[in-house]
Amino acid sequence: MNQTNSKPKKSITLSLKHATAIVLLVLVASAVGGAFAMRSMLVAGDETPTNQHAKPVQPEPAAASGPQTVQFSKDQWEPSRIEMTPACYGEFTKSIRLTGKISLNQDRLAHVYPMVEGSVDSVSVNLGQSVKANDLLAVIHSREIGQGKLELYQAKLKLGMAMVKDKIQKSIATNTQELLKSLRQRNSITDIEVAFRNRPMGDYRERVLSAYSNYVKSNADVTRLTSVASSGAISNKQLLLAEANRNADLAIFQSRIEQIESELETSLLLSSQAVKESETQVAVAATSLRILGCSEEDVDKVDPVLQGEAISHYPIRAPFDGTVLTKDVSLHEQVRPDVLVLSIADLSTVWITADIYEEHVPLLSTLQGKYIGFHNEAWPDKKFEAKVFYSGEIMDESTRTISMRAIADNQERLLKPGMFVTVELPGLPMASSLQIPLTSIQEHEGKKFVFVHTQEDIFERRDITISDVNNTSAVIANGLKEGEAVVTNGGFILKSLLLAELMGEE
Repeated sequence: MNQTNSKPKKSITLSLKHATAIVLLVLVASAVGGAFAMRSMLVAGDETPTNQHAKPVQPEPAAASGPQTVQFSKDQWEPSRIEMTPACYGEFTKSIRLTGKISLNQDRLAHVYPMVEGSVDSVSVNLGQSVKANDLLAVIHSREIGQGKLELYQAKLKLGMAMVKDKIQKSIATNTQELLKSLRQRNSITDIEVAFRNRPMGDYRERVLSAYSNYVKSNADVTRLTSVASSGAISNKQLLLAEANRNADLAIFQSRIEQIESELETSLLLSSQAVKESETQVAVAATSLRILGCSEEDVDKVDPVLQGEAISHYPIRAPFDGTVLTKDVSLHEQVRPDVLVLSIADLSTVWITADIYEEHVPLLSTLQGKYIGFHNEAWPDKKFEAKVFYSGEIMDESTRTISMRAIADNQERLLKPGMFVTVELPGLPMASSLQIPLTSIQEHEGKKFVFVHTQEDIFERRDITISDVNNTSAVIANGLKEGEAVVTNGGFILKSLLLAELMGEE
């Protein structure tokens, strides 16, 4: 161009109709220039761990040649979608970008080891297969498991026998106690025989009834002799002898009752104790199997008659829903408790790990429990979120970083462990600075400028110097004052009008 700085400023007065004719001529050049300008601003705004506070140093804007103002009628503002906002001071926050990595959720990762030694009888899964919780993974033939189940079966048989004996003993004790109660009431032998016929009592019935019969007979003799003693038919010596025999039989009868009651109490205690001992043996055997990993179903269904050799089978089941990541087991292979056979991971969630550099440590206290954004090159149009659950406590002395971990949803299985991601962290607010939206910035011939509304329908091109940018705003170092209204939308029309006049003068 042949214009010089000494040429006086001009005001351009063109209508939207006239400007449209030349918009196509400058569209490509302007769009390309604007794209490079925006890219350079965003690149300048990216922070690295070593120059977080570094800001590009730009020279003072040189005086622009050619016309500096555009006159654009107000009735064209709405069709052209002209929008404005004032430059204003405010806190400036710039996001921090770090490289992170996707890893398995360690809380949902299972390394499966057999609890017993044996040979592999069957394998039910393949590498990469999805499994549900409690799905059968493999079956191991184990002598230890077989022996444990047989011991449990024997303990259950003993428990059943002890319970039967205890039930019988309780029945005998109940019947005998009722018989003793009837005898204390001095019921007749005939009534007692009718009341307790076919009720089991063991040898207690014979023992107590024999003593009671002797007492009844002795008591009857005393009664008979007493009735004739007053007539002198018998001597007092005979009566005294009969009374002595009655008292002796009564004492024997009473002692027999006490003896039987004591024996009943002892027998009940012994039978109850036998049941408890058997129950303990069953519990010990069942618990031993559970410790080895046998399920409740396997423990409850132990039956050597029905199961045969299968009683020694030890099933390995999935601990939760997941995917088989490793499979180091094959048919008839010998396995031991220290040999890894399978690895299963729940991939519905993954961890995002990132190293926080020392200069970013003040951010850590603000990240706990908060969501952060990240993206991956495999899915450039998709933004992911993760919730920070660990913001680190110890700094690695070699890298001078603190490890941060966040958990992200992965129901779609888009995030693969081992992938690298770019993590965006919200930065700490900086000092108050003059800011304008990024959409208001234009560029031409390597110079950044904005359109400032100065009068009724007059817009002035104003070259600016930018000191920093974030995703939405730019910090202005020179060229604008607080409160000046800059065009944030429709600036391309004004730029086209400005460039049209410049091209016309050339």
